[in-house]
Amino acid sequence: MALERKSFNKDALEATFIQIGLQLQSPVVVYLLGGGAMCFRSQKLATKDLDLVFTSRKDHDNFAHTLNESGFKESGKLEKAYDDMKASSIWQDKEDFRFDLFTNSVCNALDFSEKMVARSSLLRVYGELTVQLVSNEDVILFKGITERDNDVDDIADIIRNSRRIDWEIVMAECVDQSKSRFYYGLLYNKFAELERKYGIIVPIAGQLLELDNKLIIREAFEILLKKGMSRTQAKANLMEKEFTDSEIEDAIKSA
Repeated sequence: MALERKSFNKDALEATFIQIGLQLQSPVVVYLLGGGAMCFRSQKLATKDLDLVFTSRKDHDNFAHTLNESGFKESGKLEKAYDDMKASSIWQDKEDFRFDLFTNSVCNALDFSEKMVARSSLLRVYGELTVQLVSNEDVILFKGITERDNDVDDIADIIRNSRRIDWEIVMAECVDQSKSRFYYGLLYNKFAELERKYGIIVPIAGQLLELDNKLIIREAFEILLKKGMSRTQAKANLMEKEFTDSEIEDAIKSA
């Protein structure tokens, strides 16, 4: 059985940023999300790793080189949940402090969009290192579509320890990101678990479910057409599965 990994508090994270900022040879901008961002917002006491996003490969490589010079080693063997994230690189030191580094996209899924960059806020400049905090809304979105341990607990803590969450931002970014790969169902399922576990109701959950159902109906309709059914037959088949006439019509009008 794997040993429980050590957690690090805000002071430890700050000390690490200071060390790296002093050792960097040129300016680097990083965007901090996940548990690290939560720690600096006092939404979480400690985290096991830092998720950092870079908007240029050059910044990633400069940062990774400095980690290597500081005694961190690039990890080769990772548990499946983290391997599936397809990080640009993952670094760990002898104290089990870990950086998960991403360039332009996170978790092999969401793009780190210009709107996410604009919504971020300055944490601090540590020498040559500028650290931006990813917004609460975008941290929730990232945690809503990943399968890491305690994601639902973290979302609950963000909601409880924030003045306000702009759920329309979460919704709009989810729609923007759902062009070639759809995230409505993943995000809805996470929010449904949030309600079951903590009684927290997310106001956009119904919209997400509606969009996900629409996709399910449209995909099923297109499959039935490919099997040789007429549109009328395919629609009748879907109505037998308890989808309503209006749901089907709304989903298939562009098919």
